[in-house]
Amino acid sequence: SRSSFQSTPPPPPPPPHHFGQQMKRSKSEVIIEDDLSVSSCNSVPRHLTLLDLLSLGVGGTVGSGMFVLCGLIARTNAGPATCLSWIISGFAACLSGLCYAEMSCAFPAQEGSSYVYTKHTMGEWFGVMAGACLTLEYGMSGAAVARSWGDKAARWLHTDLGVDNNSMGWTWFLTSDLGSNVFACLISVVTVALLAGGVKESKQVTNVMTALKIVLVVFMIVAGLFLMDTSNLTPFIPPELGMAGVARGATSSFFGYLGYDEVCCVAGEAINPRRDIPRAVLYTLSILSVLYVVAAFVLVGMQPWEEISAESGFPEAFRYN
Repeated sequence: SRSSFQSTPPPPPPPPHHFGQQMKRSKSEVIIEDDLSVSSCNSVPRHLTLLDLLSLGVGGTVGSGMFVLCGLIARTNAGPATCLSWIISGFAACLSGLCYAEMSCAFPAQEGSSYVYTKHTMGEWFGVMAGACLTLEYGMSGAAVARSWGDKAARWLHTDLGVDNNSMGWTWFLTSDLGSNVFACLISVVTVALLAGGVKESKQVTNVMTALKIVLVVFMIVAGLFLMDTSNLTPFIPPELGMAGVARGATSSFFGYLGYDEVCCVAGEAINPRRDIPRAVLYTLSILSVLYVVAAFVLVGMQPWEEISAESGFPEAFRYN
């Protein structure tokens, strides 16, 4: 019978002797199914619904792309055609997201995202490389986002509160030219502390922060619509930038979509991973694409693209108006 066949898996293959065989070594489908059945019986309680997964995907992605990259791409790469860059990169991100959606259906309830998918399809060695790249991706993107928010906090203290960077000895770290940023370190420590509290506890904070970010983004878009000047949109593709600038902007803007794969990393915490993980991935990319394209279009309409701040696009655009 099927149950008896699963209860007695075939003996493992003999250990490979060649490096090429070791690279491609992977588990059979029967062993994977047995591992899934065992993990489902011994797994921790599942708490994440589709809404929680969607909040994790959107909240983990919206940030630097909206508040930093829009202004940077408009100023240095694409000008008024920044929205085209986001459309191109969004299409590429959706193609990648379809792969994640398909693999999450094939290997549900297994944490690890691209590490698990690569290990089962290509072999253990390639899985290790994918896991290393995934760790590097999250480390670099997390550091970039933390530094971005740290620079914004320093700018806020200097411009809005009037703190002089040179008048007091303890404000030496407020200058963005230095390699260190205390605010970036603080926000990283707070984030790690929240994650260490557990999924059930941290998801509540994630849902609240995601809702606040979405409200802020929608507010900026709606408020910016009333400040748009259509003359700022012409020429739509500046001759000095051209389509090459749009392509460079698409390459840079793809960074703004990184984070949707966080949904696959918590598949073991999802209540219904086979159904909810693919939906959360595709819904996240759809929401992000709409927000990024509309926000970029509004930003270049609020201010001439030559004057848009590459560091704080929206705050400086509102000051301009």
